[in-house]
Amino acid sequence: MNWGIIGLGHMAKNFANSIQGLENSNMTGVSSRSLLKLIKFGYRFKLKPKYLYKKYEKLLLSEHIDNIYIGTLNHTHFDLIKKCIDAKKNILCEKPLAVNLEQALEIKKKLNSSDIFFLEGIAYRSHPQIDFIVKLINKDEIGRVVKIKSIFGFNSGKPNIKGRLFNKELGGGSILDLGCYPVSMSNLIANLNKNSETLPKIMNIKGKIFKTGVDTEAEAILEYENGISSEIKVSILENLENVTIITGTKGVIKILDPWQPKKENIIEINKNGKIIKLNTSCDHNLFANQIQLFEKIVKNRKLENDFNTMSVENSINCMNVMMQWKDYLINNENY
Repeated sequence: MNWGIIGLGHMAKNFANSIQGLENSNMTGVSSRSLLKLIKFGYRFKLKPKYLYKKYEKLLLSEHIDNIYIGTLNHTHFDLIKKCIDAKKNILCEKPLAVNLEQALEIKKKLNSSDIFFLEGIAYRSHPQIDFIVKLINKDEIGRVVKIKSIFGFNSGKPNIKGRLFNKELGGGSILDLGCYPVSMSNLIANLNKNSETLPKIMNIKGKIFKTGVDTEAEAILEYENGISSEIKVSILENLENVTIITGTKGVIKILDPWQPKKENIIEINKNGKIIKLNTSCDHNLFANQIQLFEKIVKNRKLENDFNTMSVENSINCMNVMMQWKDYLINNENY
């Protein structure tokens, strides 16, 4: 399938590298407002001049592009997604799909009235380890799930008030940048074998607010109606133990690298004090897995796995929780 890329930053380079490693995937258009970035990107990936677009709008008019990857800053996603829908292009958009719930709901409404396939780029959900973990839980390997702990944090260095992470106008902050990972994981595990996700109550919210008005650290407890609780934490100030721990009545699953799994990943199962290490492997890197799954869904016109893959409804539910979490923290600064 043929891909167009909008926004040529770090993530777009990773995406382009992954496409070039896949047999049936091609780049037939890239676009950036920066002419210098556009030229450098084209040279690096040996793209024909006709595939370089200074304006996003012209790229979207191309008949040689089936799917669009959006790798721009958070605050631009909303408008670009709407333009892609109008241009009848399938969309893989970097997380988050929007910067607030109102925008996310408008995107959902527009998608519902179209035949466009949309996937929010929460790439870990495309890795085989997720299916593996779900099967372990469904096989009663750890009994009934009672508790989840899910953490993602990194040290972004000296705060740059003009950079995307610390700038409120650019959709910055730890929750918008990282919150989708522990929230989507919690929603998935807590709602296994249900026809639809139920939203949790959000409790014990605390964190830190930077002088620019963005959250730099945040934590909370999610309480689901079935009694499962999830402890979640994110940070753009500190390298945390990036991990997901799922506790059941008969054992514990520990995912050692939940958010950026490699081709081979280790999962630990602790039952009665005995730790078993299991390997989950795949043929490609995380981006390539996501691209292949996206293309498979588009060709089949249905989700291969309606639950483990992020549906639009999953993305809306995730955004709903993130916004409640973020809004409470911003309005009740708790240092």
